Amino acid sequence: MPSSKNEEIKQEVSKIRNEIRLGVSFSVKTCKDYSLDWQACLDGLLDAGFQRFRIMSYWDLHEPEQGVYDFSLLDSQLEIITKAGAEATLCIGMRQPRWPETHIPAWALELEIEDRRSAYLAYHRLIIERYKNYHCIQSWQLENEFWNKGFGQNNDFSRSRLKEEFSVLRALDPNRPIIMSLGNTVGLPIFAPKPDLFGTTMYLVQYENGRYSHTKFKPWYFALRRILVRIFGWRDLLIHELQAEPWGPKANWEMDDQEQALSMNSDQLKRCVQFAKDSGMKYMDLWGGEWWYWRKTTRGDHELWATVKSLVSDSRSKA
Repeated sequence: MPSSKNEEIKQEVSKIRNEIRLGVSFSVKTCKDYSLDWQACLDGLLDAGFQRFRIMSYWDLHEPEQGVYDFSLLDSQLEIITKAGAEATLCIGMRQPRWPETHIPAWALELEIEDRRSAYLAYHRLIIERYKNYHCIQSWQLENEFWNKGFGQNNDFSRSRLKEEFSVLRALDPNRPIIMSLGNTVGLPIFAPKPDLFGTTMYLVQYENGRYSHTKFKPWYFALRRILVRIFGWRDLLIHELQAEPWGPKANWEMDDQEQALSMNSDQLKRCVQFAKDSGMKYMDLWGGEWWYWRKTTRGDHELWATVKSLVSDSRSKA
């Protein structure tokens, strides 16, 4: 007979996979890139109606010197989310969303690889112990696109390290779901560790090799992939990163309005959300919250912000 702990996780997993309210990723580092006040941006996203956030626990921000910790930024984010009655997925791992993907402190880069892994695991344990009792945290995301070997800097593709991170997380917080994102849009999760849910990215327009390209995949492909992940990975698949910001030849804040609009604008945002819905997956986190707020406050783009609010309101009305 399954244990009560297993049943508790199953109930939480069912709640997550059937969640239809739109969520959004949020990065204090990206706010800094846009020269935004991160708290004003987070408050703005709450005002837009978001009640679910994907939050990062960047190692280099919170352990700037070995053994010297500063969790004030992360504490503040989660306190704001808690006060608003919202929920969060907390990302942990060396590899987390936003460039350079692996957010390793400068001091740790100077260590031998095994010493670096040991140093990270000490931080890993500390993060879990510190935040596992935060009720706003609905789930953990362990690493981000761990097996994506074509993107990021200072990558460490050690399966044994990943398995150890997973084991530590499960042991320290056995009742909260663990999500792991897949490394690309074609692979299948055959090998261990097996989380409670898998996540995927979904991008419709990208700038590559000197030109913009539109995805050749259709919604039915993602529906089929979800079925295959269930068969071979024994878990369900959700959308952890749905494109909702530009992907152009430069950083977004370096492109003019016309260039940004070639890969993302209000109409394209609506198409992206509809594309995701047509795949049959309900849970989706949008990727671009900092950009929308920057567009609104710096470029006076109230149309895009109104579109975001409308999409969020529509998703909440159907919950």
